[in-house]
Amino acid sequence: MNDESRSGSPGRRGRTLLGLGLRTAARSAWVGARGLLPGEVDSSAALQALGADWVRTLGQLKGAAMKLGQFASLLRGALPDAVVDQLEALQQQAHPLPFDEIAPLIEAQCGALDRQFASIEPQALAAASMGQVHRARLRDGRAVVIKVRYPGVRNAIDEDLRQLARIIKSARVLRIDAASLDASLAEIRARLHEEADYRIERQHLARFATDTRVPGIHLPEAVDALCGESVLVLTEHPALRLSEACAAPLSQRQQWSVTLTRWLLHQLLTTGLIHADPNPGNFGFLPDGHVVLYDFGCVKTLTPALVDQLRQALRHGMAQDWPAVHAALVGLGTLTAAGAERLDALTPLYQATHDAALGRLLAAPQYDFAQDQIHEQMRALAPLHFRHIRDFRSAPELLFAGRTLSGYYWMLRQLAASLPLPALLDEALATPVQPVDSTPAA
Repeated sequence: MNDESRSGSPGRRGRTLLGLGLRTAARSAWVGARGLLPGEVDSSAALQALGADWVRTLGQLKGAAMKLGQFASLLRGALPDAVVDQLEALQQQAHPLPFDEIAPLIEAQCGALDRQFASIEPQALAAASMGQVHRARLRDGRAVVIKVRYPGVRNAIDEDLRQLARIIKSARVLRIDAASLDASLAEIRARLHEEADYRIERQHLARFATDTRVPGIHLPEAVDALCGESVLVLTEHPALRLSEACAAPLSQRQQWSVTLTRWLLHQLLTTGLIHADPNPGNFGFLPDGHVVLYDFGCVKTLTPALVDQLRQALRHGMAQDWPAVHAALVGLGTLTAAGAERLDALTPLYQATHDAALGRLLAAPQYDFAQDQIHEQMRALAPLHFRHIRDFRSAPELLFAGRTLSGYYWMLRQLAASLPLPALLDEALATPVQPVDSTPAA
């Protein structure tokens, strides 16, 4: 494969990102010259144009540059919504490479293709920022999928993130300090390095396979002899996509929603082992109400102590005990030193956020996602949150937990079922913290 034309040589990638940085600085200077205030910048056409430029440029680059755009939701709050909303379009902009460029990569790991596979579909089943997936059938008759990493993307991660950090800072629209941004990008960098090594993804899958405590979750199996650093061969588990599942009868949607919710709470509040890429394409829905998980590249492990802190913070929030919530946030590292001294000033924010989100979810025995308005209510609170933005800071260890929670929320909202959320949450909190065993050997 020609790295120059596909994933981009270091020189070409650097020039592309440098050009984006220069244009970003120029646009930001123009915004500053107009004297726009931070709140006004959020809705300005200038920031929408800035976000659109980032989408066009990062969409040309496979690997970390494009992936960071797909991680845009992690930077919501640090960057204006007008920019993040644009960047989230990158979720849909990964295009596959021709099979004649992919086949040599599979062969380098698996050996002669006709000796290992009875057939391989040349049309990619899916494409992402790091690689693409093809359906195939082994010589022994098993249906499998082959996940292939694009060349060049692993070596470009660190330099891409260095360049992107400069670009984000040059935009002059940061709502967090540079140190918090650097800490967040360091957490993203760690996950990207893991995601670019398919041997680690195979280990992640093995860890999840040892955890069978949530019924209704199905996992693929690795074909170990054919897996390596840049190629992963897994058994295929065909299932409905989310868009298809949303058209199913309500009874089925409720089964899937209960399974998803139990699984989410189990990860966040019991094991701390989080399948942290909640893209709907990484989930399949079976007619019996079971859910299939795909793609274990992005996984975050929370320590038992951190899981326990989250559980305590949640209990305090459910009880509307704002001094205890405030102390819990201090313990989690999400408040600045100044914010830690501002309990009285932050209490109205805590109450309003509770009323818009957690209070709504738990107000009745059943929560109807078909009538959900939490996102709209939270957006309405944006001015209040913005006034207190300097009281909070990024907690890098929780970035991917937050991303996971947000992804599941949107899936549940699309499934539009009614759920016994108070009972499911009580069930999760009644279960003690139970970490999954350490990473198995590769």
